Amino acid sequence: MPPESYTVGRQSPVRRPASIKDVAAAAGVSPTTVSHVLSGNRPVNEDTAARVRSVVNRLGYVPASLARSLQAGSTSVIGLLIPDISNTFFAELAKGAEDAAHDLGYGLILCNTEFDADREDRYLGMIRSRFIDGMVYASGSPPSRRRLEALMGKFPIALADEEVEGLQGALIATADHEAGGRLVGEHLRALGHRRALMLTGPRALRSGVARANGFVQAFKGDVVERVGDFKEGSGHRLVADLLAQGGLDRTAVFAANDLMAFGALTALREAGLSVPDDISVVGFDDIRAASLAHPPLTTVHQPAYDVGRTATAQLLQYVSRGEVPPASRHTLPVELKVRGSTAPVTVAAAR
Repeated sequence: MPPESYTVGRQSPVRRPASIKDVAAAAGVSPTTVSHVLSGNRPVNEDTAARVRSVVNRLGYVPASLARSLQAGSTSVIGLLIPDISNTFFAELAKGAEDAAHDLGYGLILCNTEFDADREDRYLGMIRSRFIDGMVYASGSPPSRRRLEALMGKFPIALADEEVEGLQGALIATADHEAGGRLVGEHLRALGHRRALMLTGPRALRSGVARANGFVQAFKGDVVERVGDFKEGSGHRLVADLLAQGGLDRTAVFAANDLMAFGALTALREAGLSVPDDISVVGFDDIRAASLAHPPLTTVHQPAYDVGRTATAQLLQYVSRGEVPPASRHTLPVELKVRGSTAPVTVAAAR
């Protein structure tokens, strides 16, 4: 039976919020069954569970615990926006964020943008219309500063891994991208390399720019830059195109993330070049597959899990107290992992 209506003064009837008994009656089950379906604590026949969920949606039922949270101005839920869940770097970042949220009694809504600016914009609009207490933002596409500023007026935001140019008052947790680029430049220079190809991500993303700047400053050699999109396909395409145009004329490749480095490795192998005998390759991130590549990839380890956990824990420290987080920056250290894809430059390659 649907919830009854009541009248306030001369106004139109106002519907009483649906109760768990209303849902049970409409679905033809007991209130206990409804509770089991919503909590997931005990198994319920799938047809019955589907019927209950349909009634919950139709009646707009809100569990009493959530209703009390909404009245108190809190839902104990935060949003997490990442660009590519299939990239294990972002999967680790998400795990760190979820673990921190769980430890502090919060749930987490995950939005995966696939590096698509329009998709990200839709997710940000969706998040704005939901009841959440805050958001952790790890963008992979050039972000909308105005959109984020509007959201910051609605709930607190922490930036994980990626800064946003011109955004004021944000809490930031990031690895030291520029230091990572310097480590790569110093490593390749120490091996005798003086001519390098640098594969960067979109220039609108500050993390990639910082990695490139650090590399160029430390390498102090001849650097050719090509802009990719942080995906494996772009690393392959950029290197293959240069090879098809008459040769690479480089002794080393620095890719701004591991996926583009994997693409570069494939293109070099297809061209009959040996890594590292003919050319050295370095990545950035140290995702799990880096040590399994052929050859194992020299790369910069950035602590993805710790970045996600730090951003979320710092955000929730203030959210749990009902306070607005102050603008702050937490920079986590990086480390160069030297593996089999780099070696001293050969006499022939140096010519």
